[in-house]
Amino acid sequence: MMSTTAKNLIILLILVAGMVLWVGYSQRFSKENKLSYEPNVACLKGSPYGKILALAMQGSIDFYWHKGSSHEHAEVLADGDHHHDHDHYHHDHDHDFYTLTEDHGEKSNRTLKPSEHVGKHLDVKKREPLRVRATKIIRKMAATAHRRTDDKQLTTAHKKYLQGVTEDKLELAYKLDPSNYTNYGNYHLFIVTTNYGRSAANDDAALKLAHETLVYCKSDQLDPASYVTAASAAYNVIYHIGRHHERYSIADAKTSLAEFDHCIKRHKEILALAVEEGRITSEIRYREMAERIRYLTKLREAQGKYMKRVMATKMTSNKIKTTK
Repeated sequence: MMSTTAKNLIILLILVAGMVLWVGYSQRFSKENKLSYEPNVACLKGSPYGKILALAMQGSIDFYWHKGSSHEHAEVLADGDHHHDHDHYHHDHDHDFYTLTEDHGEKSNRTLKPSEHVGKHLDVKKREPLRVRATKIIRKMAATAHRRTDDKQLTTAHKKYLQGVTEDKLELAYKLDPSNYTNYGNYHLFIVTTNYGRSAANDDAALKLAHETLVYCKSDQLDPASYVTAASAAYNVIYHIGRHHERYSIADAKTSLAEFDHCIKRHKEILALAVEEGRITSEIRYREMAERIRYLTKLREAQGKYMKRVMATKMTSNKIKTTK
C-alpha cells in the first residue's frame, strides 16, 4: 500500500507539471494570438447588414466624439423654434417679394403679402403626413434627451467615460465594415490623436490598423469604394514612415508609395468595370469617391516630395559613414 505522503507528493508533482505546461502554452498561444476571442454575433461583421449598421452608428459616434454637442441635435432642437424662418430662407432666394403662378402657368403681377405667405405656409404644414410629423417629434425627443444642459468643463472621470464610449463605438463601427471610408478614418484619427486628455497617441496601433484595413479592402474586387478606403490606409502608412523616417529604409518608403499608387490604379479599373456593368448608378456616390481620391492624391504628392527629400538626406549621410 502506498503511504499518504507518497500519494500527496504525486498529486503535488502532477499539479506542478500541469501549471508549468499551462504557463508555457499560454505564453506561446498568446504570442500567436490564439487566445483572443472576437465573437461575430449573427455574422454581422463584414456582412451587408453590418455595413448598414455601421452607417447608422455614425450619428451616435458624432455625439460622443463632440462631448454631447452634436450638430445634428442642435439643428433638430432649433427646428421647432425657428421653423418658419428656416423654411422661408430655403423657399426662395429672392426675399423681397413672392409671385403667384396661376393654373395656366402665367405669372401674376400681384405680390403675395407676408401674412398671406404665412397662411399658405401653415396650410402646407397642416397637410404633412402623420408619419413625417411623428418622425420629427421622435427626433426632437431624442435630441432633448441627449443634449448638454450646461457649459461647465468636463470632469476627468467624465472625459474617461466619453473616451471609452467613443472608442468602443468607433471600434464596433469599424469591425462591422472595415471598408467604410468614414468609419476607418474616424477610428484611425481617434487612435493617433490625444483627445480627452490622453498623454500620447498610439502610432503603432494606428499603423497596425492601416495594414489590416489594406489587406481587408484589397480582398474586395467588386466595390470601387473599398479601394478608396485602401488608398486612405496606404496614405496613413506613408505618413507614418515619413514621420518616423529614422526607423525605416529607403526601400520601405518606396514600397509604401507604390502601394498607394496600386490602390488608386485598382480603384479606377474596378470603377470603370462597375460603371460599364451598371453597378454604379448614383452620381452622388460617384462624385464622392472622385473627391476623396483627388484629396488623397494631393496628400500623397505632398508627402512623396517630403519623403524624397528626407530619404535623399539619409542616403547622403549613409555615404559619408561608409567613406569614413
